[in-house]
Amino acid sequence: MKELRIAIIGCGMISHRHMTVIENLNKRGQNLKVVAAAEIDKDKLMAWGKQYGLDEKDLYVDFREMLKRDDIDEVEVCVHNNLHTSVATAVMAAGFPCYSEKPMAASYADAKILYDAQKKYGQKLAVQISSIYNPQTRIAKEMIADGKLGKIYHARSVGHRRQGRPGYDMPNFSHDFVDPEVGVHGPLFDLGIYHIAQMLYVMGMPELESVYGTTTCDYWRDKRIDDAVNCHTPVEDLSVAIARFKGGLSMDIYEDWAIHMDEVGSTFIAGSLGGLKFTDVDQTGGPMAVPEGGNIVGGGSLQLPRLQHFGVDEKGRLFDTKLECAIGDVTGMQELALNPEIEMYNDNQLQWYSYLRGILTDETRIDSPYIAMQTAFLSEGVMLSNELGRSVTADEIKKMSKSIAIRKQQTPFGVIEYDFDDYKPE
Repeated sequence: MKELRIAIIGCGMISHRHMTVIENLNKRGQNLKVVAAAEIDKDKLMAWGKQYGLDEKDLYVDFREMLKRDDIDEVEVCVHNNLHTSVATAVMAAGFPCYSEKPMAASYADAKILYDAQKKYGQKLAVQISSIYNPQTRIAKEMIADGKLGKIYHARSVGHRRQGRPGYDMPNFSHDFVDPEVGVHGPLFDLGIYHIAQMLYVMGMPELESVYGTTTCDYWRDKRIDDAVNCHTPVEDLSVAIARFKGGLSMDIYEDWAIHMDEVGSTFIAGSLGGLKFTDVDQTGGPMAVPEGGNIVGGGSLQLPRLQHFGVDEKGRLFDTKLECAIGDVTGMQELALNPEIEMYNDNQLQWYSYLRGILTDETRIDSPYIAMQTAFLSEGVMLSNELGRSVTADEIKKMSKSIAIRKQQTPFGVIEYDFDDYKPE
């Protein structure tokens, strides 16, 4: 298998998860090599290079210098929310395929700019959405497509942490998560992409009509922590919304980083003939993101996504079936044994590398940029609705969304100016 030469931009926590996946895939014969990395924090960059065995000549504080190389096959962008459009468009403009971290952007306008950059620069793009790369999602999508649930009329997208604001309550995460300029938004954009994107994808990407939403940042805070993490203008810690799609489908959305409650319910999809309950939705990257003998980077346990099918048979009898469908379950292993190609649909990065190698095409890969853009579209609607105090239509979201991606970044070595297209409302 031909070697793929990879460059990384951003050497923070998520880059280590990328590296873990690369190391695990190499053990399975993928022939991947990280040849360069860029990070504005020189101390962090040098430590990263030492950890992964890169020579100092292959480490760059200015990623633009790294993009002048001619021995790179693809670039992985591991920076924060509001730099995704800025950096990823620069990568594609320089002539490289790009795999970007989630969310696609901090606004729909910027997600659309990044999505359109694929065509403008003739480059491939993928966005990390681990929740859609596993048997849970695949089986649910198949069941809905096969009519097992009848007419789908309602869904619920749920994400909950008892107390877990990254960079605030979770000090091992960067403070950029709670920086209103860099992180911009809270859980709806940070973790909501895993839940909302999964629901949209399994339901066939329904077309949004309108959304009503509200957000708050009223969870407990302390000035001592505010001062320690330099966070005095908090981003929201809770978002709640109800969305309506064409055909009468509705979806309620609940996403928090912190709330004084132990359980808030599960993600589910309801149809006329049956419903699916989604347990342990993946938001950590699956088995490939776990180092050998270690724990997932950033903490937490390996999630085991499963489904529960509720329904009614032709005689009116109700049933409840548990579907053991985690990748490591008997079902997941048996599926791989019968269809080895399914492995490419069980991991974000493996699908990306398979797409780059030409094993998967635009028709056979999962179109993560489109799914991520539509997720940003709905999420933006929640934010606009909260600002206006009323529901907003899909057309209003398109007209009112604004580009907020960082165009000028102050760094220890000077200012980086990003040049990307303006948003043109549709």
